Amino acid sequence: MRAPLIILILIVIAVLALVGYNSGWFGSPPPPGANPSATPAASGATTPSGPAAEPEEPVGDGGVEQLPDEAQPQPAADPVKTPDAPSAGSFGHFPAGDLIPKSGSGYLDRTVWSPNLCFPFAEAAFANSQVYGAGGGMGPKDKPSQCDSSNYSLPWRDNFCESRGYASPLCVSGKGHQGQDIRPATCKKDLHWVVAAEDGIITDVGTYTVTLTGAAAPHRVYRYLHMRMNQLAVKEGAQVKAGDNLGKASNDFGGTPTTIHMHFEIRAGVAGTSTDGKAVKLHTFLPPYQSLVAAYDRKRSGQACH
Repeated sequence: MRAPLIILILIVIAVLALVGYNSGWFGSPPPPGANPSATPAASGATTPSGPAAEPEEPVGDGGVEQLPDEAQPQPAADPVKTPDAPSAGSFGHFPAGDLIPKSGSGYLDRTVWSPNLCFPFAEAAFANSQVYGAGGGMGPKDKPSQCDSSNYSLPWRDNFCESRGYASPLCVSGKGHQGQDIRPATCKKDLHWVVAAEDGIITDVGTYTVTLTGAAAPHRVYRYLHMRMNQLAVKEGAQVKAGDNLGKASNDFGGTPTTIHMHFEIRAGVAGTSTDGKAVKLHTFLPPYQSLVAAYDRKRSGQACH
């Protein structure tokens, strides 16, 4: 009687062991057809690792700082309007898309994406390249100072789509500078006020960024970089009017200072189409240059922001 009992017990143990193995009681079973004794080390196999995800935005232009509580566009928005370019202003400026030679492929866009834009500086300012201009990392070797007079004189120059390695869908390669660099009236940091582009809400304050979302449709998103962050005039959630002070132009860039300038972005509040037929999705980076030119013309003629 004892022998059959022992055999029965052994059979039960074997069955339980098989069930436990297939159920993963002792770890995950190998896939069908696999050799249980083969390991990556024994077989010489390695675990592939894909390339690191590329940041959406260039290091010099800040990180993605969109919040879920930002104002949202109307569900059935009309196509983006594309009026003609502003007439030549009373100040000198190169045309849109005309970048410093060998600094990238500009985007020749006639669209005034923010037709009532309040110029984002309270005083005079100079739109040009902080990277390829005097004192920049790729600037002329014979002009090593960022305070060189060439940076603080006319004409203005576009630098949207200037060479960068990060996503900017409207640029020829799909990558490039996502906004416009603007220097204040003088080469002095923490002195010149940066102001709100339109009525809206401060939806985010980052390490060196301030995001303003327009209160009215189409809820354009404006982002300002490199102000003096410990001296801001606004906080996250604040409601502002066009022309209200936000902060002072500086060189804040996390732990590493940049040149004294303000990087300014406009992002789409509705889907639409550019003047050359390119699709514009929600929050696409838009060329701000034409809007800035028109706004500066209004400012110089004495028109107040509204």
